[in-house]
Parts: sequence; C-alpha cells; structure tokens
Amino acid sequence: MEELFIFGLAIGGVMSLMMTAVLLRLGDMIDRFPMSGDESREKSLWSPREFTRISVLFYWPLFAIGGYMLSQPVKMVFIGGIALLFGIILFLLTAVIFSIAVYNLMRSKNSGSPTPSPMAGLVQGIHPFRKAPFLKIKAPRYGISANRK
Repeated sequence: MEELFIFGLAIGGVMSLMMTAVLLRLGDMIDRFPMSGDESREKSLWSPREFTRISVLFYWPLFAIGGYMLSQPVKMVFIGGIALLFGIILFLLTAVIFSIAVYNLMRSKNSGSPTPSPMAGLVQGIHPFRKAPFLKIKAPRYGISANRK
C-alpha cells in the first residue's frame, strides 16, 4: 500500500513541476502584456510575475511537508498529508486555469494580437443543449409543448 502512495506522490510531483513551469511562464506573459497606453508598469510584490513566484515558493515546501506526512505511521498525520497534497495540487491547477483565462481575456481586449489563443481549442463549440451525435442521444427540447401552434 505504501508503494501506491509513493507512486502517486511521484506522479503528483511531475505534474506539479510541469504546472509550476506553466504558471511561472504565464505570470511573465501577463506581466509583460501591454496595458492600454502605458509604457511602463509599476512593479511590486502584487504584480503577476512576483506573485506567481511567491506562490510557487510557498507551494514546494508544502508539497514536501505533505510528502513527509504520507510516510508517518500515525493515521491522523497520514490523512492530513493526503488532504494537504490534494489541496495544494488543486490550488496549483486552479491558478493555472485562472492565469490562462486572464491572459486570454487580456489578449481578446487587444484585437491586434497575431498569436492564437491558448484556450480556443478547449472551449470552442461547446453548447450544453446541442445534440451529441457520438452519444446518440437527443438534447432536451425545453418549452416545445407550450409553444406548439
């Protein structure tokens, strides 16, 4: 059973390494993005680049603490380690999705951007009430009986 948790920790570590690289890159891209008419922007701890770096600096020690908690024999500490790792991995995933959405929104405001959107292939053409031909089911037709003539 312990080997399963070590394997899961290794998979989570590899995924986290990739997501932190993406998050740091998105923080740089958002920070360098030209604002409306501003030549220079004020840099502080709350600017996107520095804030993502601080978030990543807090992430990895918490990941190490959660991994250490998984190796402890006390059940409460073990469960706390699982909860900590699950929570911080969800935090990182949420941060990456939010950064992609912010960058996409900033790019859509700037109509002259030649680079393609990173989210375009994920969300284009999704409609919750459209018929799904690959599932061979029909979407519900709301309001048909009331509008019949």
